[in-house]
Amino acid sequence: MGKTILILGGGTGGVVAANVLAKVLPKGYRVAVVDRLESHVFLAALPLVIVGMRKPQEITRSLKGIEAPNVQFIQAEVQHFHADDKTVQTDQGILSYDSLIVALGAQPEGTSTFSRVFNPYDLQDAARLHEELTTFSEGHIVIFISNTPFPGTIAPYEIALLVDSFFRHRRLRKTVEISFITPETRLLEFATPRSSERLRALMRQRNLHVMTGRKVQSLSVGRTLTLDDGDIPGDLFIGVPPHTGPAPFRDTMMTDTSGWLKVDPHTLATCFPDVYAIGDATGIQSNEGMWIPKVGFFAHYQAEVVARNLALQYAGKEPRFRFVGGALGASMLSGSNRGCFVAVKAYASPARMTLSSPSRMAFWSKVFFEKYWLKSWFRYPH
Repeated sequence: MGKTILILGGGTGGVVAANVLAKVLPKGYRVAVVDRLESHVFLAALPLVIVGMRKPQEITRSLKGIEAPNVQFIQAEVQHFHADDKTVQTDQGILSYDSLIVALGAQPEGTSTFSRVFNPYDLQDAARLHEELTTFSEGHIVIFISNTPFPGTIAPYEIALLVDSFFRHRRLRKTVEISFITPETRLLEFATPRSSERLRALMRQRNLHVMTGRKVQSLSVGRTLTLDDGDIPGDLFIGVPPHTGPAPFRDTMMTDTSGWLKVDPHTLATCFPDVYAIGDATGIQSNEGMWIPKVGFFAHYQAEVVARNLALQYAGKEPRFRFVGGALGASMLSGSNRGCFVAVKAYASPARMTLSSPSRMAFWSKVFFEKYWLKSWFRYPH
């Protein structure tokens, strides 16, 4: 009798795992993908929604589009995890599994502290932010990262550079001040010092006021952002809220003291038999003790590793795929139809991330990948 692989989360990792398993699992096995939302959002394109280069419907797909004869989508919210009897409690009932892949992503927390801040990682907030930007003609825009580690490692920088380009195109940049605040000791902290300085030089060239090593505490009613060493007044705030691992697993042995899911860095196995975790929900550190970047292409590669190893295991073969912490060819948008290529070797000694100079090729590389993703991983769009 075939077994059931349960995938929690319909983001990048969940979608890739379901597609790969649909192709490589032995006949008779079943895959079920669970997500509280009906639609998948291509998160890498949210910065483009903010500046009006994409509409929300252009970067979303129905999760029913991943269904196949052996793949089912279940819209439900995950509530509790029970390792003893290999079940997951949802608001739609109890689901059993033989193997479990947790791909629930990072969960924002403490959002009430920043209730008057646009969250750029939320589709509705991104759309509302675009409406706000179209009527904004002068004043101070403050873009900040609340805490580390945070998902979408390069996204806040993309947003700052794209917002700068947005106002330059409208010939309003001289009347709009833009500040960028991060708790990182230097920009893109995981990057090599040379790449970090390249990014700082790019932001300085664009007249972005950058503050590193600053921790954001709260936003007052008087529209002042409170930092650990002072206050920053502003007229419009865009902030990445604090994030942590998924709530249904916080009281289990899977979660470390920082709230992230503990996994083997190569196989993504957790401390529970037949349970794996991938993507932003995990907390993996480099050899130097730094959190490796939480980025979509890592979730993608991790999903491939887990899915292919499960298929080998169920076929009676030895699992042989390993996540090596490397990625090439990703792009960070830098505005004006340009981008910077990003390469990561998270498990190298020392770990490193490099950033190229801006080019049109890097911009179009990201655009083409978006089209590929939304077309190739969903059997029908809506």
